[in-house]
Amino acid sequence: MPHLLLVPFVIFAIIALLMAVKFSLSVQDRVSWLDNAQKTRGVVRQHLVKHLPQRFGMKEKLQLAIYYNDKKGHWHEFISQSDLTEYNPFATPPQVGERLWLYYLPDKPQQARLADFNAFWLPVILEGVFLLFSALLGFGPLIYIWLKRKG
Repeated sequence: MPHLLLVPFVIFAIIALLMAVKFSLSVQDRVSWLDNAQKTRGVVRQHLVKHLPQRFGMKEKLQLAIYYNDKKGHWHEFISQSDLTEYNPFATPPQVGERLWLYYLPDKPQQARLADFNAFWLPVILEGVFLLFSALLGFGPLIYIWLKRKG
């Protein structure tokens, strides 16, 4: 019976290991973007409203249509995945005509990412915080029990 009490901690430990893999991939992805991407300014040309079905009705998600120049002087359109308020409810979405920093890959200029902290780094930091809590909930009690039995 005492072994059954360990099951939730083992589950949290497994979740923490999976989250550690996801976190390391996210960090590697961001660092790779910083190594390979060019930074430029874009202009918000339009707000796009995407309707997402939910259990009780629809949710509106605001996306940004942003135009920017690459190094060669060609114009490109970039549709953001978020409006910079997805991870930070205190942020306000940029207005049409507002200029934003973004990263783009020179060999694939249609692929871009907002360079704003809320869009670029905040999701990774939140992953790290959840990883820390899962690791503490999973490995903390297991290590404590192991040390108590050992000594």
